[in-house]
Amino acid sequence: MKMTLMGTGTSHGVPVITCNCAVCRSSDVRDNRLRCSAYISEPEKIIIDTGPDFRTQALKYGVSTPKAVFLTHSHADHLNGLDDLRIFSHTRSIDKYNKNTETDGDGLKVYANANTIQDTKTRFDYIFMPVKEGGGKPKLQFIDCSCFTKDSPLQLGSLKIVPIPILHGTLQDMGYLFVEQSATGVKHGIAYLTDCNFVPKESLLAVKESCDSLDHLVIDGLRLQSHSTHFSFEEALTVANELSPKNTWLTHITHDLSFVQISEFLLAILDNFPNLKVALKNGGKVSPAFDGLILKTDLN
Repeated sequence: MKMTLMGTGTSHGVPVITCNCAVCRSSDVRDNRLRCSAYISEPEKIIIDTGPDFRTQALKYGVSTPKAVFLTHSHADHLNGLDDLRIFSHTRSIDKYNKNTETDGDGLKVYANANTIQDTKTRFDYIFMPVKEGGGKPKLQFIDCSCFTKDSPLQLGSLKIVPIPILHGTLQDMGYLFVEQSATGVKHGIAYLTDCNFVPKESLLAVKESCDSLDHLVIDGLRLQSHSTHFSFEEALTVANELSPKNTWLTHITHDLSFVQISEFLLAILDNFPNLKVALKNGGKVSPAFDGLILKTDLN
């Protein structure tokens, strides 16, 4: 499996508009963060979240027609680029100069929980209305992912996807575990858990029981201090330590500290997280993520 993190920043992105702090002025490309999004290009093409930077990200990282889109929640920084999906599947008004006015079938499949689907249909209501003359809109098939579980995962090609319920303050958010099986039968996973400050025990168990090797954990780690709807760095590592991934990557990062400063902080507190320390000794990573980071499962 190959996943590219197309954006790893908080809702403002980094640099922040009008901000003149050291991080926003940094020349380190790892401190330049678009809003959170990810793209699986192998073995299946899957998009995770379509924030306001999605068009830029899709061009930069070569996103091509996906098999499906997965939405974590309906906040603007994860959703507001939804209209740009119409390049992959669209409905258009009748045009006598264009016979290919509409994509065949029911449209691109978009998986999300019920709350996200309801919010999206409210905020992008034009998608569900008749097309006006000269107009065009994405043709999307929304599917409630809550019916899929660790015991009955979604199968997309050679990937199994397990929705992982998490809490973003009081909002019921959705993370996802993507699982690929090696030729020897070992199940390798990448868990993507952004925008959360609590992971229920049942969700932790779902991750543990759905893969034999959690090769990568991408988890919300906003900043040093606690926040009412996001994990702090230490809180994120507490969850990671329980899941024991080979590699831990913090995402949805704000501009308080640079990539280098966060990396130094994580190493300084690693003694408090024995499972992560073992992973580091075995060649793994405990690090802030950055835009363009490529994660691969080790099927050997």
